[in-house]
Amino acid sequence: MPSAATPARILGFALRLVTGALLSACGDGGPPDGPRGVLLITCDTLRADRLGLYGHSLGTSPNLDALAREALVFDNAWSTVPITGPALSALLTGRMPEELGLDSNRTLLAGAAATLAESLAGAGVETAAIVSNWVLRRRSELPDAGVQQGFAHFDDRMEVAEKSRPNLRERLAPDTTDAALAWLDGRTDERPLFLWVHYQDPHGPYTAPADCLVEPEPGVPAEPELALGTDQVGHGTLPAYQVTDGERRPAVYRARYEAEIRFFDRELGRLIDGLRARGWLERVLLVFTADHGESLGEHGYYFSHGQNLHRELLRVPLFLRPPGGAEVTRRSNAPASHLDLYPTVLNAFGLAPGPTRGIDLLAGEPPAERVLPQYLRGAWGATGARYRLIAEKGRRQVFDLAADSGELNDLAPSRPELVRALAEGHQAFVRRLAPATLRA
Repeated sequence: MPSAATPARILGFALRLVTGALLSACGDGGPPDGPRGVLLITCDTLRADRLGLYGHSLGTSPNLDALAREALVFDNAWSTVPITGPALSALLTGRMPEELGLDSNRTLLAGAAATLAESLAGAGVETAAIVSNWVLRRRSELPDAGVQQGFAHFDDRMEVAEKSRPNLRERLAPDTTDAALAWLDGRTDERPLFLWVHYQDPHGPYTAPADCLVEPEPGVPAEPELALGTDQVGHGTLPAYQVTDGERRPAVYRARYEAEIRFFDRELGRLIDGLRARGWLERVLLVFTADHGESLGEHGYYFSHGQNLHRELLRVPLFLRPPGGAEVTRRSNAPASHLDLYPTVLNAFGLAPGPTRGIDLLAGEPPAERVLPQYLRGAWGATGARYRLIAEKGRRQVFDLAADSGELNDLAPSRPELVRALAEGHQAFVRRLAPATLRA
């Protein structure tokens, strides 16, 4: 594991050599070798620990792994909340969901919120988004609210009905890739570009093609079958929307979840091949992350998210690949947050982010002592480089991320000093929060 600030500074320096002229060239038709910019790819419900680049061995993510080999990879990256709408709103504003008044997918980012896309558009950057989750769609009754703010092109066409919830629509990974490449092919603007592509897979229900499925090994001990739930929570039962063909075996659903990751990865590979063929992969800073993870049976929750603040729901993959790729993989174990992407992207375009909750991940190694916040309907978490605190229903628990990846052994009774230190770090962050992110 590299030490000091070397990985981020090397990539940051290389990036700024390439993108330094991005905005200065806006007035004369773009940079000499064509438009450049930032490509943000987000994936729904993707656990870091189910990817090869984070040590998983079942071949779920060869294309993602290949990209990461040319990138700065963060091994200790975290979402702010395990719910899609609030998590991505936080990412796109650099503010905590609580500041934005968001606690579920039923609440929308307010029209007064200042977004990354708005800041970039105001500086002359072309902005576009391709989204595939129903909760991210534009609402006709609230045209000024939602994550579409600031995107000149916002493609939220979703024509496939969810298998278990036909009232909801989604866009599957092949159509997402097609939409992104088609839009790039039709683009005539020569300004620098900020493009956001959001993939819905591997969000449930898990219905990937059969050729992506690797059946559970026969030697794996059998678990009790789960009861068929009547809600979407998945606490001790199968969430209603996940149930397919009456299947009740947990191992089958885990295999189907990983099949969904392979399905996404295959389409990501096709997107990357298309970008490479069109010359874009040499021109953009590529940022990859997920909105949150998924419970696969940990802590009594099955094949769902949004119910607790444990690691399986909040730890996310995160890497930054500079234009053309780095010669070698660089890795950082310092705590990193979705909140960091707002200043990172603005700085990549040479724009000052102003006061922000996060830090520029390409300016240097994040401080090892920083404490990152997470929230969920009154519960809160505080995550450091090695230890995490979860405060919920009057109880505070502390877990050792290095020795207890499953967060099963509560250290709070024996290590009160850790509880104090993490709580103080959390309070220091809270004291800096504003009521909302509003335009001046």
